[in-house]
Amino acid sequence: MFKPVRNLIGAAVAAALAAAAVGLARFMPAFWFSFYTDFSRSAMRALGAAFGWVPFPVWEILLALLILGAIAGLIYALRKRRILGFLTGLLELLVVLAALFIGLWGLNGFAPSIGEQTGLETRAYTVEELRQAAAWYARQASEYSKLVERDEAGAVALPEFARMSDLAVEAYGRLAEDNARFADPAPRVKPLLGGKAFAYMGTTGIFVCLTGEAGVSEETFPLSQPFTICHELGHSLAVAREDEANYLAFLACRASGDPLFRYSGWYSAYIYCFNALYAEKPAAARGLWELCSEELIRDTNVHVEHNRQYEGKVQEAAQAVNNAYIKTFDEAGVKSYGLVVDYLIAEYFASHSEGGTQ
Repeated sequence: MFKPVRNLIGAAVAAALAAAAVGLARFMPAFWFSFYTDFSRSAMRALGAAFGWVPFPVWEILLALLILGAIAGLIYALRKRRILGFLTGLLELLVVLAALFIGLWGLNGFAPSIGEQTGLETRAYTVEELRQAAAWYARQASEYSKLVERDEAGAVALPEFARMSDLAVEAYGRLAEDNARFADPAPRVKPLLGGKAFAYMGTTGIFVCLTGEAGVSEETFPLSQPFTICHELGHSLAVAREDEANYLAFLACRASGDPLFRYSGWYSAYIYCFNALYAEKPAAARGLWELCSEELIRDTNVHVEHNRQYEGKVQEAAQAVNNAYIKTFDEAGVKSYGLVVDYLIAEYFASHSEGGTQ
């Protein structure tokens, strides 16, 4: 019985340390985030450098080995009648991994918002203000829709994945010229080995802090891939909230010197605002189509058809799990991704108050 007890003590200690850290982050944020975000970014930078040279996500291999090891361990434990030791040992391992996740990166979910860090103020917006912003994004996306390279069928042509990764890192370099907070993201983004499986779960990309690796599924709608790559790189900069990583992805894409990345950013911003407007006033949202180029309308329709092929029960179940995870950090669940619209509307008014159209 000594080993099961030892395992349970180890799990309890790890859980207690994680709970204490969560308590400090939530109830003493000024103290905690005076050092934690910098620590987390440094840790992600070190892990990213350590595993970045491997062309595929190391965490996917480690996860597969963990699952296989657990199955083998269970079989061995059943044969030797040591099931209690196996179960408590597995529990300890999972709790320790969860504690590492929280300690290394997860607590950024309680950090001051990107708006607070950049000085971008948001407020309650009227439907008309939302419409104005959506119209601006529609016009900008339409402009860039005509500048990207396309194949004979009119579909957006993508460079190699490694090239898009390099362009995303370069985009953050440009963004960091104005705000050092966004310097030195992960050195690269990797294509997910299980990209098709992730697509059926409704996941286009993932950042795993235990290895500092950002990954994107190549099954993602092509035009969305540059934006998604920038989104996952944003997570490597200790930006944990999904809506804020989306806003950061927009900023990075807009800062890029590559037409495809700029179009991907403006396109994504337009889609977020269009969907928000459609939920409030469908007729006003449909009116935006008059502002859209033929290329933008085509890309939007193809995007809908692309996503439809992955819809189903698997995606619903996976989204429910993701919903529960996000709520852990006081976000509103999967629908909270729509909160990026607040940032985008604020960006619209900030840009126009400065007299720019970008």
